[in-house]
Amino acid sequence: MVKRVCSVLLTVIFALFLCLPFIPLIIWSFTKHWPWPLLLPEYWSYESWNYLFSISGNAWEGNFNSLIIAAIVLIGNLILGIPASRVLAQNEFIGKKIVFVILLAPLFIPYTVSIMGMHDFALHLDFINDYVSVGLAHIVITLPYFISTIWFQYRLIGTKLREAAFTLGASEWKIFLWIEFPLLIPSILLGSFLTVIISYSQYLPTWIMSGGTLLTLPLVIFPYANSGNTSIVAAYSLLFFAPILIMLIIYFILMRINSRKHLTDREVRRTEA
Repeated sequence: MVKRVCSVLLTVIFALFLCLPFIPLIIWSFTKHWPWPLLLPEYWSYESWNYLFSISGNAWEGNFNSLIIAAIVLIGNLILGIPASRVLAQNEFIGKKIVFVILLAPLFIPYTVSIMGMHDFALHLDFINDYVSVGLAHIVITLPYFISTIWFQYRLIGTKLREAAFTLGASEWKIFLWIEFPLLIPSILLGSFLTVIISYSQYLPTWIMSGGTLLTLPLVIFPYANSGNTSIVAAYSLLFFAPILIMLIIYFILMRINSRKHLTDREVRRTEA
């Protein structure tokens, strides 16, 4: 009984911790004037939301561009991150630590340095104001997080399963598809979630690489935040959080499906044994 009460209490505290910051945002999005010490505003208005969904609000364009770039970044991380993590976790070679440090360097070096270099390189190649150029900049920032997540899971898997499958005649592709990939699913989901969230919230790399012409949601919000328009900023912030909330729900659903599949497989193996 005590354990159940503590569990419910912790759930309520956690829910309040997550929800409380959004209450003033919701209130501010429906008013332009909320003076202290009033508990609630005297005047309410839908103007911020009407503006947000108008043509001049650019909310749809910002969301669309943000999602396109996030998709490019996610594909780039999957293609580059999984093989790199596998090699770093399961192979020994000269200079391995140096390669690892280079791949994780954006975590320690200000990313503006690398982004400015990429921008200069893109100018020379006339490769700018494009989804791909911005996506590449975001990949530089997100790849260390993705590699760290997958690398840790590969370290847990080890090499024994791969060696056993290889001695039985399985190819590298079949080993990855039928042995490693099912075990990597939780870390791939977590790494993908982090990658999309980080890409979705980037302002400076997007602005530098596109010259400010490719409108993502952070680029749409920033001028209003700079001007101190609290009402519109609150509405945009809520809109900004909506896709993140949807992705969080999808992440937990996929993790639950994966956990149930593992439990079902274990029960089948026990029955067969």
